[in-house]
Amino acid sequence: MPLSSKYGIYFEGFDTKSTFEFYESVRGNLPEAKFPETSKRVSGLLEIADELDVFVFDAYGVLNVGSTPIDGAPECISALRDKGKRIFVLTNSATFPAARNEEKFKNLGFDFRRDEIISSRLGAQNWIAKQDVKLWGVMGHQDSAPQDFDAPTVMLGDDLEIYREVDGFLLLSTWDWNEARQHLLDEALNEKLRPIVVANPDVIAPLEEHFSTEPGFVAHRITARFGGDIAFHGKPFPSVFELVEQRLAPNQERQRIAMIGDTLHTDILGGASRGWSTVLVRDHGLFRGHEVEPFIEASGIVPTYSVPSI
Repeated sequence: MPLSSKYGIYFEGFDTKSTFEFYESVRGNLPEAKFPETSKRVSGLLEIADELDVFVFDAYGVLNVGSTPIDGAPECISALRDKGKRIFVLTNSATFPAARNEEKFKNLGFDFRRDEIISSRLGAQNWIAKQDVKLWGVMGHQDSAPQDFDAPTVMLGDDLEIYREVDGFLLLSTWDWNEARQHLLDEALNEKLRPIVVANPDVIAPLEEHFSTEPGFVAHRITARFGGDIAFHGKPFPSVFELVEQRLAPNQERQRIAMIGDTLHTDILGGASRGWSTVLVRDHGLFRGHEVEPFIEASGIVPTYSVPSI
């Protein structure tokens, strides 16, 4: 199904099957992990609450679909809190700074504190702070507030000279991106490779009516076409999982931490690569309307548990 005419042919419209195939095609760029032999189907998270101490939630396809909260999700979070469980949101949504994320979840009916919301944007911020790059060109929304990266930035628009002048590229969001801007980026990279940091490694995000195409798709296409120095921050890559672990006690058993998500190649692979337990949500995200077992078998990415909804 086509995503949107504004993207043109460069941004193919993804469905479940083509998303899965794309992730498999770039498997060599993703972390490695060990998985259980089989996955256990359970009715919801409360059924396994006694087996876990920490619940780390993906957002899209788990807590919400687009701007709509999933039925029962806020109540599940409250019930887990009542049981004394630690709660975090680990999201690859990097478009906006932390305050906007906190406001978004509050508007959706959730009571997450800011320190419980960890975005891939923070992983990218920490990495950029250590780099010697004079000027970053930013793929993002006009309200992305790249000044919180504490580095010189300029928004990428429709002027090729800006693409040529910057010393690195920061991929935050495809919200204001289009095929013409992608061709400008390609032209600049063809002239000279520069460091690229990806603050959202997702290929797609589930919205109400379709899947959006995300910066991870752009980054993997760049890797295939140009190679170069690309740093990924966000699930399934380690920096964001480390941010969660830093907030936990040093003796926290990793198998009693659960990564809950809707995507095998980001949430489940990433959590398993840290030795965490994993929970695949079947009914609201990437696999909505599909049986998940053929995808699990084809990829070998096996969640510890699967649930229809949290």
